[in-house]
Amino acid sequence: MKIDQIDLAFLHLAVSHNNRFNEQDLAGSDLVYLGVGRTLDKLAHLKENNLIQLDGESFRITDAAKKIFWDKDTPLQTRILRLLQVKSFEEPDIVKYLLEEPQSIQEKIDESRKHGLLIFTTIKKDEKITKICEITHEGNEFLQVQSLDPKSQLQKMLQDISTKIQNSKLDNTKIKEILEKIQKISTELD
Repeated sequence: MKIDQIDLAFLHLAVSHNNRFNEQDLAGSDLVYLGVGRTLDKLAHLKENNLIQLDGESFRITDAAKKIFWDKDTPLQTRILRLLQVKSFEEPDIVKYLLEEPQSIQEKIDESRKHGLLIFTTIKKDEKITKICEITHEGNEFLQVQSLDPKSQLQKMLQDISTKIQNSKLDNTKIKEILEKIQKISTELD
């Protein structure tokens, strides 16, 4: 399911208000610019997609929605990349939305950048140069693999290893031997 920037703002409002929000929270938030009609449309959309539920006089974020960005069992790197799929952000905004320690975010951003999963783009904003984090094609592929079940993840890794071995400078006999072993493992998984 695709989450847009406004969906994210509603979900973040809930998470930052003890997993729920009401009309007063909305009126005091950055979402007030939407107006009544668009707000009601967005709330209906979030409810239809099981991201929020009506809970008396307020809306409560669902566990499914919390798992996307705020589940501590999901690696921080994965949550950062998911956030960047919604929109490119400055590092302080990533900290704000994910509700994590700045140091932890910075470490994972640096690690992700080294692995080519995200890049920094500089833009001029209000006469200042600002660094924006953007997800790369490799970052999107990484998230695709993460969304697979463990068996499929392993199959994908074996496929990638096979491709690298075929493109290596090993002699053909060695390549064939390794590929046969990988194929045997892959067959065992099916």
